[in-house]
Amino acid sequence: MISTWQDFGNFYLWSRRILWHLENIVTPEVTQPDFNISNRFDDIYDYARFGAVCKPWLSFSYRFYKHKHHLFRANHQLPLLVVPMEGHQEIRGLYNIAKDTLCNGIQLSLPYKRCCGSSHGWLFFVDNKSPQIELVLINPFASESENSMIKLPPIQCDDGDRVMHMDEYGVNKVVLSKDPNDFPNDFEVIAIYGGTQTLAHYKSGNNFWSYAKPNKEIQCFADVIFYKGMAYAVDFYSWIVRIYRKRYKQRPGGNNSSPCYLRFKTINEGLSEYLWCDYSGNAYLVETSMGELLHVRRDYLTMEERIHKDVEIEEMRKRARAEYEARTQEDHDELREEIKKIMDELENQKVEEYVEPDLSRDLEEELHKFDKPHLSVNFTVFKLNLPLSRGQKNIETVNGEILFVGDNHSVSVPSLRCPTLSPNSIYYTDDYVNVYFQNLAFGSCDTGVFNVENKKFGKHFVPSFSAKGMPPPIFVVPRYRCNAKRIV
Repeated sequence: MISTWQDFGNFYLWSRRILWHLENIVTPEVTQPDFNISNRFDDIYDYARFGAVCKPWLSFSYRFYKHKHHLFRANHQLPLLVVPMEGHQEIRGLYNIAKDTLCNGIQLSLPYKRCCGSSHGWLFFVDNKSPQIELVLINPFASESENSMIKLPPIQCDDGDRVMHMDEYGVNKVVLSKDPNDFPNDFEVIAIYGGTQTLAHYKSGNNFWSYAKPNKEIQCFADVIFYKGMAYAVDFYSWIVRIYRKRYKQRPGGNNSSPCYLRFKTINEGLSEYLWCDYSGNAYLVETSMGELLHVRRDYLTMEERIHKDVEIEEMRKRARAEYEARTQEDHDELREEIKKIMDELENQKVEEYVEPDLSRDLEEELHKFDKPHLSVNFTVFKLNLPLSRGQKNIETVNGEILFVGDNHSVSVPSLRCPTLSPNSIYYTDDYVNVYFQNLAFGSCDTGVFNVENKKFGKHFVPSFSAKGMPPPIFVVPRYRCNAKRIV
């Protein structure tokens, strides 16, 4: 914004310099443009405003953006926050954190449900409620000549997952390897889904998903990322693996009709004791603008609270062991019969169509138990030792980077490009679905800023209390198109 004559003078000199570059670049004699001019553009909004002047400037800015950012720095742009709009269930707004304001006149028409992922400008939603999970990709920033919606084949669920939520909470997170509009025949999707939070992999052109084999060491996955041509995943106990897709020699039967499966190579060994002391409430993998891979752990309980839980669990185990040893052989036989009867009933149970349960009574019984929301209490950052060796090391700074984590594809932006935001900080949104009941009475309130160096918390966007029952906010990086819809 030009608020002083000095600002106007600087803007005038800058615009004259750009015009001089245009006169010397956009000519038939020059075959390779001088991309140094694009260094003056800090983010997508500079490109969009520059391109709004006229058609030659639009084409000029789009070519530079695509060369410098669009293909090579897809997840290092300043994201916007997709937020609920009061009084409109299927309308969302865009919130600019750097300017602390809503983007005027921008309204996105999106399904009235939780967005289970955002990646390369696309938003993921669970399409239908059925024994299978059907994902749909929506790109509200696509141009008229591009795809704005893609439906993926259904994810086949095991019988154990069929009783879980198959709605928007049936998928924890989804990420893309590339933008499907740029690489329609060469993009991949990885989803974390089901009650066991396992992985499913989809490759463009296939009509099936590939699924992970059961793994005793890795229980539940928290995040995935495509990093330097490979896929990586992390669980809640710091296990980090590289993901490979292999083809079955003999295709398995049952629900899994995929000819391929996923196997893992350990990059960092987790804490295998499965104690609360070793557990993180959530975890993220983030690639910095310098090409380093970070592992971020998010805690919802203090260390004292986790130690107390471990003590309680150990006491419960001792009591259970004592009760087990005190049982007679007849008691054991009766228990086996009861378990066999339950297993037979589950095996013969047919689920033809998912019916969403009526949770109104459960809500009335559960909500009064909670007098405060579930909030983050700490973040810990590690740098992986890739590609030289395995393992990771704890770091106390992120070298001026600003991280954006949540249900979105994790983003890292240099602080020099966002002078109004706090450097060495983590901007986060409310993404812990396991405390759905506890936070329902308070809305999506666990959003904030954590400074990695001084360990202090702050706030950014806080949803209105009147929007507490609406889908939670999620970060998204809009993709700049030559003929895109207006986004700034």
